Parts: sequence; C-alpha cells; structure tokens
Amino acid sequence: MVNDAITWTDLLEIYQNSVWVDDQIAILNVVNDDIKRTLELVETSDRAYHEADIALQDDTAQLTVGSNVEVRVGSPHRSLGLLVKDWDAFLASSFSRMREPSAFFIRSDKTHNATHPPTEALLQYRSTLKLVKLLSESALFADEQQAKLVYFADARIEVPVKFTAKDLRSIDSAQVDLLEKALQGEVHAEQRLGILADAVVELVTSQSAAGRFHYLMQNVDELARRVNDGYRLFASSFSYSKIRSELEKTQSEYVARIHKTFSDIQGQLLVLPVASVVVATQLKAPTGCGPELLANVAVVCGACLFAALLIASCINQWMTLTAISREIKGQRTRLNAEFSEIKDLFADSFDALNRRICWHRFIMTLIIVLCVVAAGFTVRAYVVLTNVDAWSCLVRHAATS
Repeated sequence: MVNDAITWTDLLEIYQNSVWVDDQIAILNVVNDDIKRTLELVETSDRAYHEADIALQDDTAQLTVGSNVEVRVGSPHRSLGLLVKDWDAFLASSFSRMREPSAFFIRSDKTHNATHPPTEALLQYRSTLKLVKLLSESALFADEQQAKLVYFADARIEVPVKFTAKDLRSIDSAQVDLLEKALQGEVHAEQRLGILADAVVELVTSQSAAGRFHYLMQNVDELARRVNDGYRLFASSFSYSKIRSELEKTQSEYVARIHKTFSDIQGQLLVLPVASVVVATQLKAPTGCGPELLANVAVVCGACLFAALLIASCINQWMTLTAISREIKGQRTRLNAEFSEIKDLFADSFDALNRRICWHRFIMTLIIVLCVVAAGFTVRAYVVLTNVDAWSCLVRHAATS
C-alpha cells in the first residue's frame, strides 16, 4: 500500500482468509500485519473505504494479529478487480464470457486469477475462452459488449456466447488445443479461418440461438476435424498443383542424375563379359619361361587392373549417389517445414527417388562383388595353370636383355 491507496493484492489477502456468513458478512482471520493495516486503513480513509467497500463490524480494539473479526465485504471498485459469489455470477457478465478479467475472486471455491496450480474449473474456463478467441477470429465481427459472434452465409447467423458453470464441464481442452493447432501457421491463415467459419455455420444453423455456443463447446472435435479436412481439400486444389509441378521438374532432374551414375560406367560393364571370355581363352599351361608364361602374366595383370578401375568407378558413383541423396533429403526437409500441412501428399515422390537410389546402390554393390569374384577366379586359374616361377623368369629375362 502507498498512503491511502488500496491494491488488489491487499484485497485478495482479505478474501482468501474470509469465511462468508451471507452475501455481505464474513468472518475474517487476521493472519498477519498486512491484513491488520488494510482494515485500519479502510477505517481511517474515505478513499480506501470506497475503493475496497470493506467495513469492520467489530470494535477496532479487537483488531489484532491472530484474531477473528466480523467484516462487511462489498464489491470493490471495478478498476481493482471483480468479487463474485460463484462461477455462475462470474459468467453472468458478458465481458467475463469473452475474455478473462485481469483480477477476480470467486467466493464459492476461492478461485482467483493467480490461483496456482489452476483449479479444474479455471482450466475449463480458460479453454472455453480460447475457443471464444478462435471463433472470434473467424467471425465476421465479435461484439464483446453483448457477447455475440456474427457470421454471414446465405443469411446473418448470430452465435450468442452464453455458457454457465455447468456448461464448462462439457469443454474438451485437448480438442480445443487441436483446433488451435489446425489454425496455426502463416500459410493460408485467412483461408483456414474461412474454413472454420463455414464449419461453425454448418453446425449451428439447425440449433436454437441460445444453445448454439454450448453446442459448439460439445462438438469442438467436429470443428477441428472439419477444419483439417477442409484445409487439406483447399491445399489439394491450390498449393498441391503448384508444388507438384515444381517437384516433378526437380524429380526428373534427380532421376536423370541417378541414372547417369549407372550410364557413366555402362561402357566398362559391357567390356566385362568380353574380358571374361578373353581370360578364359588366353590362359595357357606354360612349360617354361616362354611366351605363354608372359601372356598369362599380362592377362592376369590386365584383368586385375580392369577390376580395380571398375571398382574405383563404382565407389565414385556411390559417393555421387550419396550427394544426391543428401540434396533430396534437404529438399524434403524444406518442403515439410514450409508446407507441413500437405507434406504427406508428396511423400510418395520422395520415397520413389530413395528407392531408385537404393536400387542403384545395390547394383553398384553387386558389380563390385562380381569384380572381386572374377579377379579372384582369374588369379586362381593362373595359379592352377602356371607351375613356373613367373617372377624368376621375368627377372632372368630382364637381366639377359
């Protein structure tokens, strides 16, 4: 407190320690000096008295810390906060049904704006206000003074925002959160709200005006479903065609690049059967250090060199496929971030590219395995056919020449 000014914190402490006997009279437990000073202030200051509307009914001499005193508690000045009997009295105000007051106290269960942890009723109230906010954004206009939402379809549709404490129990907070999530995102925000407005009109048209908002409270899940389905339909007719054409263009480029990893080594692969025939027909069984031995050595060295070059080419193409795969993953991540709502519509295209990459990797692996097996077979055939020490022959031939 500053001078004779009363704050909501001062009043809240009194309300929390009071037990109401009737609508005006309460028994207050003076638990600390702050409450004692507040009561003394309202007794001595006209300004504090009129703002707090609290009056001590007992003798001032009985006002000590730890004592119980009788007080008359009225409604404080509206600038300080709102004091009501119960939730129904609280919700009787149109403003309380449209937005949460900054300061309030409900006598029946001692709920206030700063209750922590929030009571079940307070959580339900806040979820209902979240629904009111979402519907207000989708409405043609929202009248806070009369607590009314106005939509326009074939005719003017009014949704009076009326609900009681009992109605709060019908709100599904999880479904309200799902509806809020369905409306999130900067992409096509106005279209989402338009879809919500259409869903509201369709649901409430057959309901009486007084029960329309309560009906929406009971069917938030249906609202969320219609918004999600409606947006997917809108996206499929608007963004889908645009993104699909762009994706098909880039997909064709990726397919060409993936195919090129195989076509680049296709010439070498065509030589592979020819080389196998050459190896099979050219290896002889030499009897000494002659031309047959040198031919065998040349054939084996050539076959191994060819296999090594082909394996190196396959490894290089494997690395190219890895780079392409990273690019595709990056594009998919970007698309998911920018158009998360319709990302499932393009999943098949990316999956097809990934399958093609996996297939080419399998082919590369198979080629490498065949090269290793063929080179091993060639070396083994050379060892079986050649009983002459080729190295000694080559060294001796080099020395004599």
